[in-house]
Amino acid sequence: MSWEEAVVPERVHRAQPSAGCKGHPLAAASLPYLMTISSHRVRDRMVVVLRGAFDHVAGEELERSLINALESSVQGIDLDLKEVSFWDCATLNVLLAVRQLALRHGKTVTLRATSPIVERVLELTDTLPLFTAHAKC
Repeated sequence: MSWEEAVVPERVHRAQPSAGCKGHPLAAASLPYLMTISSHRVRDRMVVVLRGAFDHVAGEELERSLINALESSVQGIDLDLKEVSFWDCATLNVLLAVRQLALRHGKTVTLRATSPIVERVLELTDTLPLFTAHAKC
């Protein structure tokens, strides 16, 4: 492995269901955490891997994590969303806000992989093209 491909230690954030999630269909899940956010550097970009359920309750933690990853990158962030089991419009709004911030700093937010649920929300909202490698406007 060259020094350019060195991976910095992974940062992981875990969130447990909040009191406001009791009615959420995934709140009764046997998993100890509804979501995890991890990030690592690959060359000039940060790769952020999301796992689990993301809704309005997770929005603040997600936004903070994505902004930290963006600030730690040279060119932007790549998102791996293939293990996301729930994704709503509030979460999409966080992603769109971070994308706007990235563009203001000459960086990008791109998708490496998506789960079917994420891809469906992005297709229904016609926002999928905004997160391709060549989306700069």
